[in-house]
Amino acid sequence: MDDVPDSPSKAVSPRVAAALDGVREQRARRSRHLGPVLWGILVAIALQSFSSQPGPGVHGVELGVALTLFGCLLPLAAVAAGLWQIATCMACVSFCLLVSGFGLALGALQSGSVSVLPLSVAVLTAFLVLSRRQAFALVGVVLSGLLAAAAAGADGSMGTLLSQLLFCAVLALMAHSLRQASDNEERAELLLAQLEDAREAEAEAVALAERTRIAQDLHDVLAQTLSGLAIQIQAARRMVRREHKSEELQEVLDRAGKLAKEGLGDAVRAVSALRGHQSPSLDRLPELVERYQTDLELDVTLSVTGARRSVPTAMDLALYRGAQEALTNAARYARGARTTVTLCYERERTVLTVEDEREAPGPTPSPLVMGSGLGLTGMSERFTEVGGSASAGPTSHGWRVTMEIPA
Repeated sequence: MDDVPDSPSKAVSPRVAAALDGVREQRARRSRHLGPVLWGILVAIALQSFSSQPGPGVHGVELGVALTLFGCLLPLAAVAAGLWQIATCMACVSFCLLVSGFGLALGALQSGSVSVLPLSVAVLTAFLVLSRRQAFALVGVVLSGLLAAAAAGADGSMGTLLSQLLFCAVLALMAHSLRQASDNEERAELLLAQLEDAREAEAEAVALAERTRIAQDLHDVLAQTLSGLAIQIQAARRMVRREHKSEELQEVLDRAGKLAKEGLGDAVRAVSALRGHQSPSLDRLPELVERYQTDLELDVTLSVTGARRSVPTAMDLALYRGAQEALTNAARYARGARTTVTLCYERERTVLTVEDEREAPGPTPSPLVMGSGLGLTGMSERFTEVGGSASAGPTSHGWRVTMEIPA
């Protein structure tokens, strides 16, 4: 196929790369299908040579016939057995010239028995493997040899010569038609792969535009709300300092102001994620745990087991947001309990658990709720979308949230 590269000259999508692999496999399969044909032609040439005079032997002209026959059959056997690949231009040209050259020499030694079979192999192979221009040039050289042999008297029958030329022409047309049909099929597969890529790119562009619109709306709402909250908290802090209220109230307001600022930062990062920018990931899990320790005075520890590995962005974000939601509910419903965050990289999955344990038996903690939409139901939906799962339930001493994604 002239316009399909054997290997991509630039980076291509996995779908197009798979289509190119399929094209190369079809070409290899086409070459393998030529094997049985070559074995049949090899046997026919050998039988015709042994039935002609002088036949192959070990002395004089007969020895020449034997060596010429061997030179003609050896390339056929090598290609038919798969020992010689003729997919490249040089290999194909060498094969065609060897077979046709020894075939013409064999006809010259066995006068009156010039066989069209070696020439037909050269014509068929040329149009199946080479480009159209290369095939015509090579076949022209081969047929010129045939005409020269006929002019030299290797076969004096004009009818035989014309039948041989006609047979070669029919083979050339047949091989060209097969090659054209195969090329069209390969081209269609590549175009289909490129079309699928274009459709995916278009869908991603539409999704990005929608995310950008949503991000703008979120930015307008959250930025105004959280900014106003931060201003009100700052005013309350000034009032507390002016009226010399308790230090404990001052600390609460300080933490509230810090949380408002961090919430605004989280909102900005969420908006950036919607716009296609970098989103929170498991790399920030220690920072998240530390924030809950400091700001919400949560007794929480982090444990990571297994070999660290990269996680797809959507799954990474799902785990981070799941941990954030679970810690928020632990701070809300299990204050005073000991909370453990465990991130485990297993062979076939990545598991994140958030578990709180009370030192003394007490009432069962309240379950996760929807809240702002990122409760257990929202969390489960998020993990379902990325091929994972999330569950939560009571334990003998507290509450456990388990999130997992496939490796």
